[in-house]
Amino acid sequence: MSGNDEKWRLFIAVPLPLEVKQKLEAWCREQQAFLPFKKWVHAGDYHITVQFLGDTSPKRLDELTASIERAAKGATPFGLQAMGIGTFGRPSSPSVLWAGVRGEITELESLHSKVTSENRSLGFEPEERRFSPHITLARKFREETQIDPQSLQALSADFGHWTADRLVIYRTHMHERPMYEVVGTAELG
Repeated sequence: MSGNDEKWRLFIAVPLPLEVKQKLEAWCREQQAFLPFKKWVHAGDYHITVQFLGDTSPKRLDELTASIERAAKGATPFGLQAMGIGTFGRPSSPSVLWAGVRGEITELESLHSKVTSENRSLGFEPEERRFSPHITLARKFREETQIDPQSLQALSADFGHWTADRLVIYRTHMHERPMYEVVGTAELG
């Protein structure tokens, strides 16, 4: 692929502090023997996705950074908590294992709306599905086994509180660990 055709897979997220990542990583290490997912997320890659942008020319990075700066300017830092465990997909054989996000969710949803509104003017359409903040921990459940959804509730934990004070633009490096690289940042407020 020539330099002119280069595309970066990008998304915008709220990053997590190191202490929360460490608690999530420790929990995941303890559960890997009991929750048979094929792919566990690297601790350095834990985040809350705000908007997935997809394959994008790196030449657009400046305008995307300016866009999230405008969205962030209209928001103030807010409190979040990583707590609880859940899944997406069929309950007995889920596609994703996630940690829940609690706290000032109204502020997070407002930030999501500001980001998607700013990026719509750049041609990035928001997803049709409802915004569902979460932290992905693992993917691809092993089909030969089943999981008891009630047992997940017993595994729920509090992974910590923090103040969300910035947005980041992540670039995905497929097949690397960690696979997300920060290529843009905007402070809230």
